[in-house]
Amino acid sequence: MSDYLELEKKRKRAEFLSMRNRLDPALALTCSVSILVSVKKLPMYEQANTLMIYLSYGSEVITDFIIKSAIEEGKSVVVPAIKNPGDLCMQAVKIMGLEEANESVYGIRQPEVIPDDVVVKEDINLVLVPGLAFDLLGNRLGYGKGYYDRWLKDIPLRKTVGLAYDFQITNKLPVGKHDLPIGTIITEQRIIQTIN
Repeated sequence: MSDYLELEKKRKRAEFLSMRNRLDPALALTCSVSILVSVKKLPMYEQANTLMIYLSYGSEVITDFIIKSAIEEGKSVVVPAIKNPGDLCMQAVKIMGLEEANESVYGIRQPEVIPDDVVVKEDINLVLVPGLAFDLLGNRLGYGKGYYDRWLKDIPLRKTVGLAYDFQITNKLPVGKHDLPIGTIITEQRIIQTIN
């Protein structure tokens, strides 16, 4: 990756993280509920048996509600988990409730990685993805470690949904060859389909 691209990504990360961190917590809660109501209306969500949902961290769109709701509906919910931070490998681990996410890696909640609870990608019908920013083509700017880009490599675009506040959407993001786009982006104001 070129130095210019890396610097541009770093600048954008700082810009969007700063904006997101300034969001009033009450407004963040209201927007998160609106976003998750839209997620639940997606045919992909309604038809999904197994969902991968990130455990919200810091000022990200709050996902606790949808995790609880999906479990209550009888859906199988898996969350991202990292067994060894040094190997840069993320896994999908099944949980029965939020109380199982009692460990922390990089300050992010996660369950213990038990081999019997790890779910293979092929069994996951829908993946909800966080991001610092998204563009109108579905490109995503994460925190820079590449966990999601590596994990999403074999996931069909149509199965991926990015969650963001509307101010996190921009016309164009700097993109490297390993950056993977997202098929749908949902904000409190709109649903952006990046594939036909």
